[in-house]
Formats: sequence, structure tokens, C-alpha cells
Amino acid sequence: MKIAIIDIYPHETVARYLLSGYFLKAYLDKYCKECGLQTEVLNFSEKVQIDDLAAKLIKKHPDIIGYSCYIWNIEKILKVIEKVKSEKKDIIHILGGPEISLKRISSIPASCLADFYVIGEGEKKLLNLISYIQTKDKDLKVALPSGVAYWKADKLEYSDAGCADNITDLDDIPSIYLGDTIDENLYKRQQVFMETQRGCKFKCKYCVYHKFLPSIKYYSKERVIKELDHLIIDKQVTALRITDAIFTSDLTRAKDIVRHLGAIKAKEGVRLPWIYWEFDYNSVDEEFIKLVSSLRYREDILNTDTLEPLDRPQLYSDMLKDYTVINSIGVESFYDKALTAVGRRRINLERFDAFMKLTRKYNIVVKMDMIFALPFETLQEYFKGLEVIIPYLKNTDHILNLHRLQILPGSELEELTQDYKIDYSRSAPHIVRATNVLSGADVNLGVKLTALLSRIINSPLRGLFFETWQGRGENLRSLIDKIYGKICESKELAKTRLVQDETLYDSYWNDEIYRQIPTGFIKDILGDI
Repeated sequence: MKIAIIDIYPHETVARYLLSGYFLKAYLDKYCKECGLQTEVLNFSEKVQIDDLAAKLIKKHPDIIGYSCYIWNIEKILKVIEKVKSEKKDIIHILGGPEISLKRISSIPASCLADFYVIGEGEKKLLNLISYIQTKDKDLKVALPSGVAYWKADKLEYSDAGCADNITDLDDIPSIYLGDTIDENLYKRQQVFMETQRGCKFKCKYCVYHKFLPSIKYYSKERVIKELDHLIIDKQVTALRITDAIFTSDLTRAKDIVRHLGAIKAKEGVRLPWIYWEFDYNSVDEEFIKLVSSLRYREDILNTDTLEPLDRPQLYSDMLKDYTVINSIGVESFYDKALTAVGRRRINLERFDAFMKLTRKYNIVVKMDMIFALPFETLQEYFKGLEVIIPYLKNTDHILNLHRLQILPGSELEELTQDYKIDYSRSAPHIVRATNVLSGADVNLGVKLTALLSRIINSPLRGLFFETWQGRGENLRSLIDKIYGKICESKELAKTRLVQDETLYDSYWNDEIYRQIPTGFIKDILGDI
């Protein structure tokens, strides 16, 4: 039996693969040795054409095709299944990944239906499903594995055994790097993804990461150390993105890993890659921040102050040069009622301020996430929150990462959309179009102002922006309104997506807007207002 596992990665990512397919392959190769299974992982950009992808899959002659479904690829995957089924009816299609939930399955058009759906953590469930597929025709009494759904006539069958089929010891999954599961041509001297743990202590209602992982599980520290040595010393990767929800969930363990990175840095001829991880501002202490600061390659870095602003993104290159680590924290909002509605703790302003002072003291860089269009948060409250956080960016290279709220399939917030009067797109990327306090027009305006603010504040225009803002002595909303008004009045810019499009979200203001709204124009506005 031959299975092709399909990973469709975001086109803007430097890495040309995903972790998910290789974890599945490593697990199947180890525990399905006796079942004669041949597993191949195929990687494609989300820009791949549907007909081309379908033709390549059919040419591989697989018995089974498994798809890792994410917000950026689910719509394309459904069309690929429809195309493949129209030409080759005997292939079994399996969908899994964050986009797959019982509610999402029920919304899939009949022509795109897969044969099976794996819900939650996939390695063990897929192994059991392969065994089921191989034996069900021989043994009619064999039971459908738990965590797997399929359509029986017009009824969706699903056996849920809770977390019984989750991995208990993550080291049971062979290392895809140390075990050569993944071709090193995909990552040598390039960006890599790495997982040191699974699970999250938070239960945010807009997230699905924690839903099938009731507690945090860790790979052994010894394995993590070996993978770091392999990737950084042997393969000399240029960027390392650690995918943990909270890298510092075990602070002592996190410090040990950072210390080991420091030891690698001290080796002759080895340069640390760009490293990205996420944590909560409440889950670190001064010792951790000091350790992180020791990984940077220059003292007293302030790139924003010396860079010439260009008509392209400069965040993850010029502005963060030599910091080594990007420390990401989820702030999301400063409005307590909105945070409560989505299951987040309110921000302790005193602790947050103390944390930000430590980042300045030790000259580390932080990416701070905020979300627009949360329930109960008006435009006024949203901008009040921005007025709290933006001053922390002055004379720093910190990043303000602004998101438009998305309703993820299977999330608790999806079940509350009627209660909160949330209107959103059912197809990916599931962006919110209105809430209980924001009309469609409010959301559209808020998104445009968010995009414009991100364009200015996340560039070397930051210094000029603060000069203008503080010199005028007006509130943030008023200033951004005026800048946006000038753009709308410009014949040159009035036809840009910033003015015309009503479906803007993160991908636009993290990339395209830099070319559409030129630096020179913004400089002129800030100088003339």
C-alpha cells in the first residue's frame, strides 16, 4: 500500500515544507513496518495550480492521499480532491490538521468529500486508520478507530475516545532531522521548524491548538539538544522557528536550552541562526531575559534609528539584524471585557510595564501581537489599547504584530458566534466581518487604519511617526484618520487595495502595502500634517 502525504506551505515562507507530513511519515515508518506501507511526503506552495497538483498526485499512483489542512490551503485541497476523484475514483482521501473539525466536515460540498477525517493529534490516529483500511474488507467487524470520522450514507460517523489515541511520550515520534526522514536539501543552510513541546496552558477560545491536547507534553531535553546541534552546527541553518505555544512553559527547561544555544554560539566558526519563539510576559524572569540577550551579536542594537526606510518590508531582515532571537508575546487586547469573552486573562499593566523595561535594559527585541475585532471591543477601545502599547516601541526595534480576528473551525469561539453576533467568512481565511459592537463599515475602516498603522510603525519611519504624533499632541486615532484621509485624496493612491478592498487582513499589511503606499508619500504627509 502506498500513501502520499501532501503538505501545502504558505508561499511567503522561506521554508519549503511543513513539520506535519514528516512527523506522520516518521511515525508510520517506525510503527507500520510489517504492514507493507510506503510513505512519501510531497511539498507544494499554496500557489500551485489545482490541475497541476492533481495530475502530479495521480501520476504517483497512490492508494491513499493524506492532506494536512491549514487555513491557507484548505480551499485548494478541497478542489484538488474534487479534481482527483473525477479522474481516479479508487484513491482513498484522508483529511487532517487544524482545519478539520466535525462542524467543518459537515460544511464541505459533497463533490469534495474525503473518505476519512482525522481529528486532533494525528500520528497515532493515522496509524490506526491505516490498519483499519487494510483490514476492514477482510474483517467486517473491525471498529472505526477513535478520533476518525467518515460519512456513512447521510450520517457522519465518529468515535471519540477523548485523548486516548494521543501520543503520551513525544520521543516515540522519531526525529525527522536526526533520523533523516526529511531530505536535508529542504533545510540545510535554510529555515527550519522545530517542536520542543506540544500543548498550551491557556484555553483561548479563538484557538484550536489546545483543544485535543489537555496538558503540555515535552520532548526530552536530550533530544532537543541533539537536534539543535545537528541543525545549527552540522547543517548551519539560517533560521530556526520553534513552534511551541509557550516556549517558557517550563522556565527552568527553557533556560537550559538557551544556555546550550549560548554554548553553541561560543564555538569557533559557528553562527547562531535567526531564532523565533513565543512565550507569555508573565512566564519569564530577569535571568531568562539576560540569557536571551547574551545570544545577540552586537551590544546596544538600535537598527531602526540608522536605517533608510524602503518600499518593502524590513522587519525580519534589516530592523532585527544581529538580535538573533525574536521573542513573541500575545497581548491581544487591553480591554478586559473583550479578553474575558475569548478566554484570555486581563493584562496586568504593572507586570507588563516591568517586562517591557527589562527588554529595554537587556536590549532584546519583542514581537507583540494584538487582535482587531474581538467581541465587545469598539474601535474606540481598540485604539485606546494601541495607545497603551505603541509608546513601548519608541527608540526600539520591537514589532507590533496586528491581526484581524479569524474564526477557526473547531474553536470554542466558532460556537459563540451567534451569542456575540459575529459575522465571518465560512471559507478560509474565516475573517470576521462584523461583531456585536462593530458594524461591517466599522470593521472595514478599522482594518484599513490597522494596515496603515502597521505600515508606518513597523518600518524605519517609526522615529518620524513619533515626532509627528508627540509634536501634534493628539490621540492616535485622530492622527491615523488624517493620514488615511490624505491617501484617499491622492489620485495616485486612491485605487490601491488600502482604499478599495474590504477584505484586507494580515498578509496585506505585512507585505503588499509597503509597495502600494510609498515611503516618500508617508514622509511628506508626516512632515506636512
